[in-house]
Formats: sequence, C-alpha cells, structure tokens
Amino acid sequence: MHKTTLQLVAKLAICANLWLLSVAAFAQNKVSGTIKTENGSPIPGVNVVVKGTTTGTTSGTDGTYTLSLRQTNVTLVFSSIGFQAKEVAVGNSSLVDVTLVEDVSNLQEVVVTGLATSIKRSNLANAIGTISAKELMGTTQIQTVDNAFYGKLAGVNMNTNGGAPGGGVSIQLRGVSSLVGASQPLYIIDGVYANNSVNRSGRASVTGAGAETQDDAANRISDLNPNDIENVEVLKGPSAAAIYGTRANAGVIIITTKRGSAGKTKVSFAQDYGFATPQKLLGVDSWSEAKINTFFAAARRPVELERFRAANGQTWDYEKYFYGNTAPLSNTRLGISGGTDKTKFFISGSYTDEKGIIRRTGFKRYSFRTNIDHKLTQDITLSVGSNYINSNTDRGFTGNQNNSGASIGYNMSYVPNYFNLFADESGRYPDNPYFSENPVAVTERGVNNTNVNRFIQSFNLTANLYKSEKSLLKFVGQGGVDYTQNTTQVYLPEDLQYQRGQGNPGDALWGKTENVNMNIQAALVYNWNIGKVNLTSQTGAVRLKFREDRLLNRSRGLAGGQNNLRQGTVQEIFDQRFQTVNDVGAFIQQEANWDDKIIATAGVRWDKSTLIGNANKFWAFPKASLAINLANFDFIRSSNLASIFSQIKPRVAYGETAGVPGFGTTFTPLNSANIGGLLGSVVTTAAGNADIEPERAGELEFGLDLGLFNNRIQLEATYYDKQTRSNIQNLQLSPSVGISTIPSNLAQLQNRGLEFSLGASPVQKENFRWFSRLMWWKNDLLMTRLGIPAYNLGAFGVSLGTFLYQEGFSPTTIVGTRPARDANDTPLAEGVRTGAFILGDNQPDFQMSWMNEFTVFKSFDVNMLWHWKKGGDNINLSQFLMDSGGTTPDWDDDDNADGVPNGRQRGLAPYNGADRWVQDASYVRLREVAVYYSVPTGSLGKWFNNKISRVRLGVSAQNPLTFSNYFGYDPETSTFGVQAVGSGVDIAPYPTQRRFFGHLVVEF
Repeated sequence: MHKTTLQLVAKLAICANLWLLSVAAFAQNKVSGTIKTENGSPIPGVNVVVKGTTTGTTSGTDGTYTLSLRQTNVTLVFSSIGFQAKEVAVGNSSLVDVTLVEDVSNLQEVVVTGLATSIKRSNLANAIGTISAKELMGTTQIQTVDNAFYGKLAGVNMNTNGGAPGGGVSIQLRGVSSLVGASQPLYIIDGVYANNSVNRSGRASVTGAGAETQDDAANRISDLNPNDIENVEVLKGPSAAAIYGTRANAGVIIITTKRGSAGKTKVSFAQDYGFATPQKLLGVDSWSEAKINTFFAAARRPVELERFRAANGQTWDYEKYFYGNTAPLSNTRLGISGGTDKTKFFISGSYTDEKGIIRRTGFKRYSFRTNIDHKLTQDITLSVGSNYINSNTDRGFTGNQNNSGASIGYNMSYVPNYFNLFADESGRYPDNPYFSENPVAVTERGVNNTNVNRFIQSFNLTANLYKSEKSLLKFVGQGGVDYTQNTTQVYLPEDLQYQRGQGNPGDALWGKTENVNMNIQAALVYNWNIGKVNLTSQTGAVRLKFREDRLLNRSRGLAGGQNNLRQGTVQEIFDQRFQTVNDVGAFIQQEANWDDKIIATAGVRWDKSTLIGNANKFWAFPKASLAINLANFDFIRSSNLASIFSQIKPRVAYGETAGVPGFGTTFTPLNSANIGGLLGSVVTTAAGNADIEPERAGELEFGLDLGLFNNRIQLEATYYDKQTRSNIQNLQLSPSVGISTIPSNLAQLQNRGLEFSLGASPVQKENFRWFSRLMWWKNDLLMTRLGIPAYNLGAFGVSLGTFLYQEGFSPTTIVGTRPARDANDTPLAEGVRTGAFILGDNQPDFQMSWMNEFTVFKSFDVNMLWHWKKGGDNINLSQFLMDSGGTTPDWDDDDNADGVPNGRQRGLAPYNGADRWVQDASYVRLREVAVYYSVPTGSLGKWFNNKISRVRLGVSAQNPLTFSNYFGYDPETSTFGVQAVGSGVDIAPYPTQRRFFGHLVVEF
C-alpha cells in the first residue's frame, strides 16, 4: 500500500479512537437516580442543578432523574418546595439516590423578591409574611380569604366591618399609611392586580345612616375561594413592596393559586357541614312597674304601665329572636389535578351555602377554576388560569341608621320586652311606639342583596432566550384581567311603619357596578455566575388600566308590592360614576448571591398615573437590601457552633412606595342646578388640586433571623421605621375665597414597630410531632406634621367620642367630652360638661398569636391558634343605645349603691360624657381548633383495592372561645372599618359568629 495511504488510514484510526473515547467519557458522566421522601414515596418535580451552573433537570412523575455532566467531581443540589435542600458530591458515581426531608422550617420555600424573580426564604433580607395552604385552610373552613388571615401574620391589624355573611374585613399592614387614601393592601392573584373595592350598595342612604362608608358592604376579595390558594405572601412595608410602586403604600398581598403536577391524575372531594351560633348574647334587662316609673317621664308612665299589665307577665326576648339563631353551613369542593412533564392541569369547583344567624341573611358562592401549565417547546412555557365566581349575599339591616328605623339592633335597643312586635293572625305587624320602625317587619320584608359575577384570567409566558453553562437569559410576560359585575338591591316596602309616614312611601334602590382591572408586564431576566457569585439582573415595564362604571337608581313612592323602579312616583339617578385610570411603570433590579453567604439586592421602579396632578411625570421608588448568612461561613461551619447555629442572618432593607390620590382629586366637580328655570351647572365649594402629588412612604427595616439545632428553633426579629409624607388632607380656606376646601400634600405620619416570630419543633418522634409558633407585634403611630389647624373627625362628635388629628398625636387617638367633676369624681351639675379630653386610642398596645400543630401516631392531627390583642379602645355606641332604651342587662342595677341605676348613670345627663363609651377592647381568643384523623394508606389499599389514596375525617371550630371584658358582640367590630382612620366604632353591628364543622376529604 502506498505510504501516503497508510499514513491517512492511521490518522483516521486515531481520530476514530479519540471520538469513541470521548463518547465513552460522555456516557460515564451521566448521572441518574431516584428522589424519595423519608417514607419512600417518590417526589416528582424536584429541581436537580449542578452547583454554580445553570445546568439542571427535574425529576419525573416516578421521582427519577437523569442528568448529563460535562465534568466530574461536581456537586448536585436537590431542592423542592416543602423539603429541605440537599447537596450531594457526585464524584465518579453514576447512580445517586436521594432522600429529602420535610422542611418544617419553611426556609426552602420560594418567596417573591421582584416582579419576575424569587428567592429562598433562607436568603431573604426582608420580613415577608407567608401563609401556606395548610396554614390558611388546614384547620377549619373559613368563609372568606381575608378572614383566614386573622392571627397568622405579624405586623397586621385587622377589624371586622360586620359579622354579616359574605365577609367584610379591614386589613392594615404596619399601621396607617394614609389619612384619606389607600387603607387596604394591594392584592395580586397569579400576577393579576385584583379588585378589592367595596362597591356601594346605597343601604346607608336608604336607612339614613349617611355616607357609603356605612353601607356595610363586603370587600371583593371575599369572592375568592380560599381553598384554591396554594400560598400567600405579604409584603408588609415599602422596603419589601417598593417594586410595586404607586400601588403599594398600604402593602401588597400576593396570592398564588394551586397548580397541577406531573404524575397520576388525582381527584379530591371534600365536604364540610356545620353550623354557626352567635359569639355571645348580651342579654336584656327585665322590666317592672318600679323601673317603668324610673325610666319613663311622668306623662308617659300611665300608658307604659297599662301595656306592662296587659302583657300579664309575658315577655319576648328579641335579642334571642334576632341574633340567637343557629345557621346551617355547607361547603362542597371537587378538585382534579395531574398531567405530564409537558402539560399540567388543576381544575376545581366549589359551592358554598352558608345561612346567617339573622333571619333571611346568607351567603352563597359558586367558584370554578382551571389552571394549565404547558411547555410549548423545551424553552417556552405558557401558564394560564381562569376563575369564574358567582356570589349572592343577603346582608340584612344592621349597623347605624337615622330616623328610618331600618336597623335591627338600633330598634331593638329601645323596645321593652313586654311589648309584642310580632304579626297578628292576619299578618299585620303592629307599629313600634318606642322607635320609628318595627324591626321584625324590616327583617321579614326588607331586602339588602348583592349578586356578583366575576371572571379572573391570568397568564404567564416564560421563554429561555439564551442558555449556557454559566448564564441564562429569559423573557417573562405576565398579566391578566379581573372583571367584576356587582348588582345590588336595597328595598323597603311601602307599608312598613316608617315608610307610611313619608310623603312617598316605599323605597327601592338598584345598583350596578362594573370593575375591570387589566395589567400586563414584560421583563428580561439574566441569571449569570462569576465564580461563587450568582447574579440575577432584571428589567421590564408594566401597564395598568382600571375602569369602574357605577350607576345607582332610586325610586320612592312605590306602588303596592312593587320594587320595580318604574313603579315609583319619584325616580332619580342616585349616583353615577364612570372612571378610567391608567398607570405606566418601568423597573430594574439587580440581585447578587455569594454562595448563600451574602445576598444583596438593589432596584428602582418608576411610575406615572392619571390620578396624579402631573400625569406625565414619573416618580422613582428605590429599594435596597442586604442579608448576611453568618452560619454559612467557614468560621461557623468548622467550629463547635455549627451544631447549634444553622442560621445567623442579620439583615437590613430600605424601600419607598406611594399611594395615588383618589379619583377626581385633581378636578373641581360641577353640580347640576336650576338657574332661572334652565338646567345648568355650578362649581362646588370643594376644589380640586391640579398639582396634587402621590402620598409617599419610605421604610428602613432591620432584622435578625436565627436558626438553632438544625432549624428546630427559629427566631425572626424585625424593627421598622416607616415615614409617610405628602399625606393628603383638605385645607380649609376663607369663605371669601368662594370655595371651602382644597386637597393638599402637607401631612406626615410615622409608624414604628417591632415584630417577633419564634417557631420550634420541640418533639420530632416517629409517633409524635409537635410544631409551635409564637408571634408578637406592635406598632406606634404618630402624626409628625399636619400642615393645617388641628381638628376632630370620625364617629359622631366629641359628645360620644371622635378622633384627634393633631401634630404629636396618633390620629387613632379618641377624644371626647366628660362631665365636670369635683375632687371626688362626682358630677358637679346636670348638663355641665368640660371640653374634649383624651379618652383612649384605637391602636392596640400589642398583639400576640400562638399556633400549635400536633401529629400523633401519624394519623391524628390536632391544630389550634390563639390570638391576644392587648389594648385598643372602641367607641361602644351599642351600649349607649341600650342604655338610652333601658334594655342593657344591668340597667336597673346599682353597682356603686348611690341610688342611681347603672343605665341612667352611664347614659343620661349629668353622666353622659364620651368617657362612658370609650372602652378597652382587649381580648384573648381561640381562633381556630381542629382534630383530624387520616385513615392509614395500608388500610385504604386493603379496603378499596388501592382505588382511594386518602381519607381524612375531622371536626373543627372557628372562634369557639373569646375572653374579654368588653361589653359588645365582638371587640373587633368596626362600623367604619373601611376608612383609613376611624375604625373601632361599635354601633348595632351584625354579631360575629362561632362556627363548628365536620369534615370529610377523599382523594382518588
């Protein structure tokens, strides 16, 4: 053979051998294995990543994985939500099986840190509150999402706006951020800016109570089915919420709903049956001839004595009739989830039917949800979610009223129990001689109904644009729409007692409100490594559009038995509003993580809004944070301290947010007027301000997180200082100007607080596990600048108690008059009262909650949650009404033996100072308690041939025990809870209930 040919053949042989060797080497660098739990169950969806790179994969439905490696002696990191992360050095092994341990500490859970990124809780530099599905609904069946937050979050103050079915809760995160603006946090549901407005029903106008703040309507987050939620993240202050800009001044609550996972299709059916009873009944005082002679004026006594004697000793317990009922509760749920590595789905449907403890009140909700995740290609994933909700609520007639008598509690307070209010044999209700209406007739014949149709559509598109061993560039698009149609009806028939006395008897008010929230955001996220430093860069833009169309029509002088608007003699457009708001934002953020030892974040968001005076000006909201995991440094890991400290993480963060002015603040409205017989418009006396700015807040937060003994004990301590500036207040002008008020950005608020959380797993045995968490928090509020003369606002004036707006005081300070007294605290003269005194503060001194979870013999679960609120005063006008009507249970008693009955001493001159009604609303409450039994899987396999994978039975209760000296149906009740300031006013509310359930869960 020719020499040249031999050389060529030799070279080809060498190349072939080298290629074969490289193939062999590549094959040897494949690693695979199975990932299981401690009890041997496979774990699908576990992330398997080569440490320090972006190379990785996920485990399949059977828990197995396979990963090709380009180098030897690497370390694999195995992580999955709900389990402790684990690092394994591969070496020359090709088979690596891993067992993951349940993450009781939740330090491995993923928490949002940017609009398109997240981080492990163990690396957080902020005190972000989280609630898992198990914590949210794992104990008992809570009616609405916001009610499920009670006692589970440090730094949160909550009030129940009323106990009526369908919810109604006021939530404040780290104090008051606005005097007139946003008091409720921003809700994000699967990336959608959700509607949580309180839509006006007009009830307060029909009953004469006043403004829409007394409509007793529910906030719309109550529509959401809480059983669909996977987890909740709460960004309590600007240091964490700055990335949400002008919408985040009152904090942000991020809700993530459940999604499917690859594997066998799972079907879950759950049924809850229960009942509700009033938390407490106050009781009523008995009447006698002696009391009648004491209570009524001389001219009235003969009539009342005749009525008392005619009753012949028969009495009627109206409180028990109205409030002492047992209400049936039912909740049915069906869920289906599963999928493949390419497509995953979660489908759920639920039906809630809960009656109220007051007759003809109740709450029904239908909810249908579909969440789908689909891999379009290996690098592009699309996730969509659709949720349709229909809720129907009858809230009845409670709370405040003026003259119309259309409030059960208000009326009932004035009716002695010897007078019969019930209908006769012909169905006619007697007139109530003690007040303007018969509350039995209002309950049986009045209508206060709300019907909501809601559709929430979300999407998330993630596309990997560039990928190498050390970097990954991806595009994240997210957004959706939240459409809500709210139809309300308030109706009082023409033959009711109060209506008959009107010029146009019969009152009907129909309302229809449409809210459309739309948002879309796009971001580029670049993840890259420099040595042991992992860097995540993101930039993007956001666009928001909110639209509200509201129309309320009222008709009076109704034809007999009609509630049709056209059947009335006086028809009017009662309220109309069309508003559209557009926001545009842009953001950048840089995160750096050095080997889980030092984690730093810096970013800024710019926003503009059509609600701000200069709608084209961008406002900047910076943020920065730093956390140092000292326990991950070698000087701790290699010392004896490693067995004690599993986490030592000091942290510091700063951020700024804003709250936009209310719609119309920039403009001076026009009112219609008849001018010389012609229809025209006149300028109102309340001017707009074209230069109005957003209310801005800056927060500095310091914290320390400690994990002891492999995180079996965890401590989280946080101090924050939140300064809110440019708060909007109405500036009073001289009458000669022609206008009375104009909004200004002059006020400043300061919120400083402490938050502590101590979690521990004292016992972790095979047959007994105990996890306990204790939380304590407080907030100190101060108005550091008002900018206008001091004034009082809220409630019903200084004679009954109101709130002080003055520099150097908290706006939650309650002031009021009190009788002039001598040195022995005895009133000096009838009707003589001194000026306003500081009588209390609605802000609590501190709050504390204690949660315990016990697992016994792997089958029994016992859960309980206690909540203690210390301090915080209410203006108890419910007792004021009862004292005025002589029905308070101790009215006729004489506790101090001075010859004056308790009810007279509290309620009438010379004793009627506001100090009588400002009362401590402290309490200790067992919020949730439950016992569950899970049938062992081995038994299920035998009994049902492995067709049923889980059966869980249980009993539970919500608010079964409350310890409080407060005289009222609930120390948390607040008639004006929807207002930023001015909560804690108790006036004839719908009583809060105790709820008891039996539960059944079956999974196939």
